[in-house]
Amino acid sequence: MYRLHHFPDYASHCVQVTLEEMGVPYDVRPIDFDTDDAERPEFRAISPFGLVPVLETPDGPIFETGAILLWLSERHGMAPAPTTPERAAFLKWFIFVANTLHPGAMVLLHPERPAGEAAAREVSRIASANLKMQIDAIEAMVQADAPEWLSGTTPSVLGYYIAMLIRWIQSFPPYPEDAVTLDRAPALRSVLALLETRPAVRRVAEAEGLGEAIYTIPAV
Repeated sequence: MYRLHHFPDYASHCVQVTLEEMGVPYDVRPIDFDTDDAERPEFRAISPFGLVPVLETPDGPIFETGAILLWLSERHGMAPAPTTPERAAFLKWFIFVANTLHPGAMVLLHPERPAGEAAAREVSRIASANLKMQIDAIEAMVQADAPEWLSGTTPSVLGYYIAMLIRWIQSFPPYPEDAVTLDRAPALRSVLALLETRPAVRRVAEAEGLGEAIYTIPAV
């Protein structure tokens, strides 16, 4: 059995939804960031930076959202197999999301971190503009290629990763005018609209009180 170290609506969300979708046994170890829970030596031993998610596995603990999702996909599916022609396209977009879209979303949500409070407003504006270009690129790919590994009918680890980030950048920027909506991405919106109705997503959403349309019209 896996153990997921988790905080609601943090990056552990897409890992939990993936585990639910895969139907593999796991349990949840909540991490309370309002206390010193994340500073416990035993947690820092498996999460050097005190962050979630961390997934404890028979191969040892794994931190980093992208690493966890790829590891799970290699063992339980929800991604093109390494020997298939689709793997190359899947990997380049997966790494783009992990290396570019995810950090960009964090800058939008915490614009004070790169250069302090005085620069936060301008950092937020730039982050929003960058994210819009990135969402446009994903939208163009979905429209042109309609890949099975990014569709609402065939859930993938990448689909749930993107869905979580889209939820955040629509709902939680400290400067609401910089939120990035799905108005510019109708094809991607259709994918996420299907994903948010899946039983795996509904189980997690209901357990955490996240509402109904958690990816397309997330409640704040």
